[in-house]
Amino acid sequence: MEISQIEAGNYDLYVNLFLKVFNHSPWNDEWESEKASLYLKDIFNTPGFIGMEGIIDDCVVAAIIGNRKHWWSGDEFFVQEMFVDPKYQGKGIGSSLFEQLTGLLKEKNISTLSLLTDKGIDAEFFYKTKGMVQIDRLIFLSKEVR
Repeated sequence: MEISQIEAGNYDLYVNLFLKVFNHSPWNDEWESEKASLYLKDIFNTPGFIGMEGIIDDCVVAAIIGNRKHWWSGDEFFVQEMFVDPKYQGKGIGSSLFEQLTGLLKEKNISTLSLLTDKGIDAEFFYKTKGMVQIDRLIFLSKEVR
């Protein structure tokens, strides 16, 4: 597998992989191609975009994308999405992407890596094996506005 940094303008390359991952278990989302494209475009076009991709046989099989945020105690990278083709999950690809991203963040003098994920699914346990910890002093709040 080849791992490389993603060029910010190529979000359409990731739409089908995004759909393949998130429209199935454990997320079971109902993304449509057009909406997923807009969502990824938003992330790619946000200032501070950074992304890494995993490529096998000239096909993107994994990506981790997010944005650098400037913060008083040191810059933070917030992972917006990480997705690995189900066919390649459990083979170390996500771990390799995460390690490469961490190295890149160190080079860019980014001191913190943060993300949100669902509780009790494989993603939570994956991130915890990578040294991520739950921050008990924070809560995630949401409100329907329709």
